Amino acid sequence: MREESGAPYSAYGDPSRPTIIFIHGIRLGREVWAPHARALANDYHVVTLDLPGHGALAPIPFTSQNLNALIGGVIERFCTARRPLIVGYSLGGYVTMNYAAEYPDRTRGLLLAGCTLDFESWKRWPYELSVRLSQAIPETLLSRLLDVSLHLTLPKALADVVSPIPFNRDVFSRTNALARSHTRFSEKLAGYRHPVLFVNGEFDLVFRLDERRFLKRLPQARLRVLRGTDHTGPLRRVEEFTSTVRLFAQKVFAHDPHGR
Repeated sequence: MREESGAPYSAYGDPSRPTIIFIHGIRLGREVWAPHARALANDYHVVTLDLPGHGALAPIPFTSQNLNALIGGVIERFCTARRPLIVGYSLGGYVTMNYAAEYPDRTRGLLLAGCTLDFESWKRWPYELSVRLSQAIPETLLSRLLDVSLHLTLPKALADVVSPIPFNRDVFSRTNALARSHTRFSEKLAGYRHPVLFVNGEFDLVFRLDERRFLKRLPQARLRVLRGTDHTGPLRRVEEFTSTVRLFAQKVFAHDPHGR
């Protein structure tokens, strides 16, 4: 692994190999992808990012401009030989879709996990309510509640990794604003023409609500369901999810082994 002091990313493997960029979900950080990255590093150059409002970028506002600048800068730095495959999980999936819709030819393909939900009408009400509650709770209490939530939803070893990662509570309100402005990500991404793989946990019922709509909008897209797990499947099932990424990457880069 290669890291630069204060940098919002970590890099694994040989930079001359095809690049896979991993983007995490809300209240997480690039550390959650370390096991996946190490497993893939023999065959790929893997870069893991901190999103604005998280980790090394905790003080940076979570805005579309900052997100696109971050991803664009990483691609420009690490992907001079060929375009990357981006793996986006949960919030990271929406971030990835937003970037790919704006810059469709800067990526070679997308693997989008836990994000086949369009935030429209009643579907965004639960999140809006949770955001309002988070704004009404004192910072110290909110941090404790988030920590308890982490330990209830993730394996203890992983929760212990995530818990100390810096997080800016402003991310909640800013993601809510972005969801309001892009209520149908399925439509926003409809013009993307490169390979897409959606990965969902079998029991991730909320984020599977619009699964068929996303697949219809993107005829080239395929779906992989992780059986017996929920929204946290990509983090809990490291070996299975990594294998899914590897197989998809082989197909993606086989179509464009030398060029951009």
